Amino acid sequence: MSALVLLIVGPRLPQQWQNHPGIRYFSVPGLAGLAGLSLLFVQLSTDPEALTDGLRVLSGWNFSTPQSVATLSVRADLLSLPFLIVVILVLLAVTLLHFDPLSTSSDAITWTRVAGWFTLGAGACFLFVAANGLTLVYAIVAFDTVTALYWLNQRHHGLAIARLFLGVITTGGILLASLMASTAPATGFSILGLALWMRLGLYPFLEVATHTRWTNNSRLIYQCLSLTAGIYLTIRAIGQPLPEIIRWLIVLTALLSGLLAWLTSLVDSDDTAEETQRTRSALLTWLILTEVLLILLAQPLATGAVAAFAVGLILSFVALWVTPALGRPRFKEQAWSWPYLPAAAATLTLIGAPFSLGWVAKLSIYQSLLNTNQPVMIVFVILAEALALSGLVRYWFTLARGDEMNSWWSTIGIVAMVPFLTPGLGTYIFSALTQSDLSIASLDLSVAAITISIIEPVIGSFLGYFRYSIIDRLRIPTDTVIHIARLGWLLQWGQIVFREIGKFGLRIRVILEGQHYVGWAIFTALVGALVILLS
Repeated sequence: MSALVLLIVGPRLPQQWQNHPGIRYFSVPGLAGLAGLSLLFVQLSTDPEALTDGLRVLSGWNFSTPQSVATLSVRADLLSLPFLIVVILVLLAVTLLHFDPLSTSSDAITWTRVAGWFTLGAGACFLFVAANGLTLVYAIVAFDTVTALYWLNQRHHGLAIARLFLGVITTGGILLASLMASTAPATGFSILGLALWMRLGLYPFLEVATHTRWTNNSRLIYQCLSLTAGIYLTIRAIGQPLPEIIRWLIVLTALLSGLLAWLTSLVDSDDTAEETQRTRSALLTWLILTEVLLILLAQPLATGAVAAFAVGLILSFVALWVTPALGRPRFKEQAWSWPYLPAAAATLTLIGAPFSLGWVAKLSIYQSLLNTNQPVMIVFVILAEALALSGLVRYWFTLARGDEMNSWWSTIGIVAMVPFLTPGLGTYIFSALTQSDLSIASLDLSVAAITISIIEPVIGSFLGYFRYSIIDRLRIPTDTVIHIARLGWLLQWGQIVFREIGKFGLRIRVILEGQHYVGWAIFTALVGALVILLS
């Protein structure tokens, strides 16, 4: 509804009204706030056994018998509620940042861009409230179609087509995993795992490598909503461990992401605020992507723990992204610490500090990996996450060297996230909202899992602090490694491979349809060879 209001009403307003401070700075954040208030009027289904509780039928079809009915239906339950809250908080934080009254930008309101943000949010919300498999399939196609339109608006036709293909392969994997559960479960589940790896691993790499001129606000909105939708699909669709080859693809992708988080922080051209923000956004992108891939790797886990970590992960992403670089601590000024409070709480969540939203999930992930009895994979995972967490060291160094001015207007959005990111308070709020058990008493933990959770931040801090010394001693060619790890070359080689496949297909058509005398000769030779072999 907010997107329609922006597209229909916004451009038709007189120019002086569009530039009026009340409309320019308060209209879009106000619409995001109204979307958040609308959650209070949503009927929530709290009983998983009650199949019709809170169910809303959008459409239905009758087949051979009156009892055979397929319906498009939606329902907000305890799993979808935290993801709906995340979408609202992300939209609120970014719109407050984008329409900051103290901003020096004099650009006119881009109604189409902001409407695209709300449309992406609506597509994600439709995905979260899908009540059955049929609705989930339609919701995936709808979300990826909206995403494709977003990329078309950004003039990236290849990414738009790729996103549509991703929607097709994801829905195909879900359908095959459901239909072939009793006959050939490995085939359907492998396709589903491949689709989720592409959604949470391969595609983010290709999108970052292709779309280099990305505004910070649009990038933050897109990545948050895309990753949130992927995590939700992971929680809902995966009910058994992924195939071995898919797990190794996830591990290698996470290792590349962690390596980029470690090497990207070598950027020294942060003399301007734009370069500083670009470095910070790159660090945070690879850091969050590594954590998301670990969630996918360790599935299936307890739904409540993973959902809590997903909420903390996305909100931490936003809080760290939006926090201004105010400079070194000035402890004599009592108000100085407040702008950094969200970033500090987000850091505790990402490292899995006790009683944070990431605590139980991190321990569950490590224990799940230890149960696989694959030491090589475990070592790679530890290395990948340590490399990713090392980016936090550079992040805080960047904040300490900054001289930005704090804006209380943009801080409102991230202050709303602080209760979810504060250890103890965040777990209490999440447990009260979703009735989830986030205590470690319900986990069967080993000493090794607890040890890994302790040494991971230590190793990450070591790699971050002594980064330059390690690179100089090992003589790592950073430019070459970054170029390879970003997988931008994969697009070029992919285009070459598919072009050659297309040419080969055309040659096959020439041979089979006899469009050339050489084709007739080859076709006759093939038939003769088949006759000889079969005889």
